[in-house]
Amino acid sequence: MLTLEQAGFIDPPHLSPIHGDILPGELLAIVGPNGAGKSTLLSLLSGFRAPQLGAVTLDGRPLDAWTPATLACRRALVAQQEPPGFDWTVRDMVALGSDPESALVARLIEEMELVDLADRSVLRLSGGERQRVMVARGLCQLMARRHVGAPDGGLLLLDEPTSALDIGQQQRLMRRLRWLARQHHMAIVCVLHDLNLAGTYADKVWLMEAGQRIAAGQPRVVLQPECLARTYRAELQALGRPEGGASWLALRP
Repeated sequence: MLTLEQAGFIDPPHLSPIHGDILPGELLAIVGPNGAGKSTLLSLLSGFRAPQLGAVTLDGRPLDAWTPATLACRRALVAQQEPPGFDWTVRDMVALGSDPESALVARLIEEMELVDLADRSVLRLSGGERQRVMVARGLCQLMARRHVGAPDGGLLLLDEPTSALDIGQQQRLMRRLRWLARQHHMAIVCVLHDLNLAGTYADKVWLMEAGQRIAAGQPRVVLQPECLARTYRAELQALGRPEGGASWLALRP
């Protein structure tokens, strides 16, 4: 689906060349300390910034060769903070570009636990409620515009989608995203600060530091306590490791 061919930026914020593929059916977590280049990388993956080095291709075509309308059918981005802009209801915001009364919109509102908020103005939501609305909107964009015969469910890019959610909502959202990646053959990329969420739900992890991807692979390989302690300059301890999974991490007292 999405391929990075030694793609990066020279101008600040700098991003060293990255080579790799983002595949449908997988949930990729991008992690790293503040200022590591996570959101900069997401701007590259989304096409909002054109690479100054290398190339980024979607379905074999450079991102800048896509028209905005056709790209919107294949890629959706949910930014870290998205001001709603208009005094719309939750239902209308989720259905942006679609039919507010469709079965798809109703299903996404239910799955994102927004039923009681469906007719409320998005200007009157908490940060966590607004986050769930924007994730539902991104999913609706891809699902409503998916063409018959499309090779997969498209690419969903999420910048810190769990930052304003309580732990129960975080768990349910990450489970849902992992299910969507597999059931609808989507490629889902999440920038995450919570390493335990990344280790529990991601199929692959990219670890960023100072504008470089310093590790990539399965969570149990990338999320090693010793490496993370150096990268984050934190004192960590492993609380155990589920069979085949990444270690659960905690701050050392």
